[in-house]
Amino acid sequence: MRDPFAPDFFETPVAPEPPAPVEPVQSVPSFPHRPARSMAAAMLAAGLVIGSVAGGAVGAVLVSHRNTGTSPSAVATVAPGVGAPAASPGSFAAIYQQAKNGVVTINASTSSAGPRSFSQAEGSGIVVDTQGDILTNAHVVSGANQIRVTFSDGRTTTGQVKGVDQSADLAVVKVSVSADQLHPLPLGNSDSLQVGDTALAIGSPFGLQGSFTAGIISGLNRGTTAPNGRALTGMIQTDAPINPGNSGGALLDGRGQLIGVNDSIQSPVEGNVGVGFAIPINRAASLLPSLEKGVAIQHPWLGISGQTLTASTADQLGLSEKSGVLVVQVVPGGPSAKAGLRADGQASANDDVITAIDGHAITTIEALTQYLDTKNVGDRVTLSVTRNGQHISIGVTLGNFQAQPSATP
Repeated sequence: MRDPFAPDFFETPVAPEPPAPVEPVQSVPSFPHRPARSMAAAMLAAGLVIGSVAGGAVGAVLVSHRNTGTSPSAVATVAPGVGAPAASPGSFAAIYQQAKNGVVTINASTSSAGPRSFSQAEGSGIVVDTQGDILTNAHVVSGANQIRVTFSDGRTTTGQVKGVDQSADLAVVKVSVSADQLHPLPLGNSDSLQVGDTALAIGSPFGLQGSFTAGIISGLNRGTTAPNGRALTGMIQTDAPINPGNSGGALLDGRGQLIGVNDSIQSPVEGNVGVGFAIPINRAASLLPSLEKGVAIQHPWLGISGQTLTASTADQLGLSEKSGVLVVQVVPGGPSAKAGLRADGQASANDDVITAIDGHAITTIEALTQYLDTKNVGDRVTLSVTRNGQHISIGVTLGNFQAQPSATP
């Protein structure tokens, strides 16, 4: 299944100057959706497989319609002369007040064919230091040739993309403003999260800057897909409502510390249904120095496409092995192809089944990918493989992930 990863915003066309003919505005795909599916279904694993997306088609374009009537902010205003009550220490209101200045709106524009026609999109970003570095998603700024960054007080400046890692869906935008305008968010520890912990999101859904939503950590170690098709593992699942425009924004814990970068949603209706995903901040922090320097980041890769093997699938295919990773495709010229791994191109009894890596038992695609994420490009791993009922060992030297033009689950 394909789910093209693209900027997750809404499109704002520019009106043509009469009497010139109207030129078409480039259509910008909306927020990355993950339609509901069985996690045991065929999928492509990040460092181990070719670029597939763990979801279906991208949702419809969200078009911005500016209303001249009463705005949401007008409804929430306090009557003149009446001061807003102080937030209670430790309350959600207090957390919002201390964190809101550390989240920005990112407006990314891409010129199209005509001088009066271009696509415009909005996402979010997180201030990470006082040197002007803004952390966001790669799909927020992908393909943009002009970046505008708007702070919580309304001030706007231009930004420059310093580093992008499509395989991790992370990017850094640099702005040149005074240090007193930058309010970095304190980092939490995403490794210590537990299901049920508080989760708070700040971002600009549908262009509504500074929106704040609350929920809990709904799950850990979830799998989604990066813009180039590489599988992302270890993702944080939350039911804090996030929508198109939240991408790149902050996910906070109950103390207001940054625990994740909001990334995508899984939804069959192209809107929030309480299943959102965020990149753990510990992962983002480990990649941040390279992103700030614009250094290309490598990710280990086996070069296969596969699926989690279940007992039911094994019985249907007549396989003696009842669990593991069924190798469905081997990328020509990739690391596994060079090592001699075999697959028919579709699930069959002739496909190799990976049951362990370096002596660690493997029963799912996610487990194999997570192990590969602990390795480096150039490392050699040993796969325990069942082939036509025979148990063999195959050594593979890991390559650097290469996105593929097409993928078959």
